[in-house]
Amino acid sequence: MRAVSEEGTIHKKYRKGMTRVGLLYPSTYEIAMSSLVYHRLYFLLNDMENVYLERLVMPSASGGPVQLRGLEGGTPLRAFDYLVVPVHYELDYVNIARALMGSGVSLKSSERRRPKMIVGGPAPTANPEPIADMSDAIILGDLEPSLGWLESVLNEDAPLEPSRGVYVPSLGPHEVEVASASEVPPGDVRRIMAPEAAFTLAVEVARGCPFSCAFCMDSYLTKPFRPRRPEDVVSEAKSLYSRYRLRVAMVGLTINASPWFKDILRSLSKEGVEFSLPSLRAELLDEESIDLVASMGQRTVTLAPETSQRLRVALGKASRDEDFIRVAEAAGRHNMTVKLYMMVGIPGEREDDISEAAGLVKRIASLARVELSVNPLVIKPQTPLQWLPMKGEEELNRRLKLLESLAPHASFSSYDPFLALVQASISLGDRGTLKYIAETAAEGGGRGAWRRRAAEGMLLAAVRPRRSPLPWSHVRGPVGEDALRARLEAYLREVPEAAEELRAEAA
Repeated sequence: MRAVSEEGTIHKKYRKGMTRVGLLYPSTYEIAMSSLVYHRLYFLLNDMENVYLERLVMPSASGGPVQLRGLEGGTPLRAFDYLVVPVHYELDYVNIARALMGSGVSLKSSERRRPKMIVGGPAPTANPEPIADMSDAIILGDLEPSLGWLESVLNEDAPLEPSRGVYVPSLGPHEVEVASASEVPPGDVRRIMAPEAAFTLAVEVARGCPFSCAFCMDSYLTKPFRPRRPEDVVSEAKSLYSRYRLRVAMVGLTINASPWFKDILRSLSKEGVEFSLPSLRAELLDEESIDLVASMGQRTVTLAPETSQRLRVALGKASRDEDFIRVAEAAGRHNMTVKLYMMVGIPGEREDDISEAAGLVKRIASLARVELSVNPLVIKPQTPLQWLPMKGEEELNRRLKLLESLAPHASFSSYDPFLALVQASISLGDRGTLKYIAETAAEGGGRGAWRRRAAEGMLLAAVRPRRSPLPWSHVRGPVGEDALRARLEAYLREVPEAAEELRAEAA
């Protein structure tokens, strides 16, 4: 539902001949309005002369098919010429299906004339096949290289044809490149302000990641690492803060890998701009960085030890336990909370690794308040681990409970292992996966519906090893499949238990 107190929206009058475009975010209003890319698309598309735009959002996170209408003018979803759909989370695919089905629109693109649906985001970039038959075109990678293509399609109703970074599923699985912008473009300080949104004032510090952690899909998809010049970041943050007087979120996969990270913090502090930071690399943080963060009133520093030092290093994360201890000591002196992200279910993980990870949490908890968030490792496409199976639900639950019992001094939260397996099954799926998505949407999109899909065999895509060619092998990411395979083999040499598990599964 649209917020009564929205500010900053564009009121564009429809005139005959304009292209009606629905900007659909497949989640709730609160989540949509907290998305930086949703705001950017809203203004970019509105800037197109021949485009008439309305936003579409889901009324709830779950439920059956739902009839959507645009927030601006009440236009029913079925009346739009195009739907533009940014999606970040595989489980939101079911919400796209709910929206189409509830609006009386065919789920399959081959069975509908309008609206045509253009999808983008990290999940479909890594593997477009699970929603290929539902989509008319899928933008792979950064938006900027495809903006000219998008404008010609929406402004001129040009044919949907493959282009750099554009996949047209109706042509069948064809080779396509994940496109990246050469640099991060200047930011847009226009925002729709809504009290329900948490991070509408986000500023990109960098795009991509210079590291290559074996589990991290985003780091492989977004290469090369492109830090923005400090003066551009500070200027944008200052403009946003002066315009809206709200804390500005600095965003990026690894923002403190920017060579100008401390310069940016110093400048923001000098300008009096209140800011918040995402998860940071512990080995790149020093006491001055923590002092600068604390001086601006941020009460939490977020770190991701992930697992034991043995597995962390094998996965490609160079942070040592002592790096986390050093940061925790500095945070404790400022009375800051340390939020930790960890994982269980890593290939080759032993109970000793879980015990060691819990020991690190205990050491940190002796120095500062700790919030611990633990997720099962979700195997994703376009990573070195993409050929490996996940652990089953029962085993993942056992490992979560073990870590929780061994780290009693921390506030503990975790992600549901069953939903982690569902997410992986979609992420690693092929065109047949749409059947499960459609059935789940028809049944309400909730946990019970996914349970029924699991009983039909959906989770096998996650818990079995995979061989090339993979469903997404035609998608050419920044890191090729041969390089990913070589990185996997290096991991298996460093963690022989993982190699043994793989041999046992194959047998």
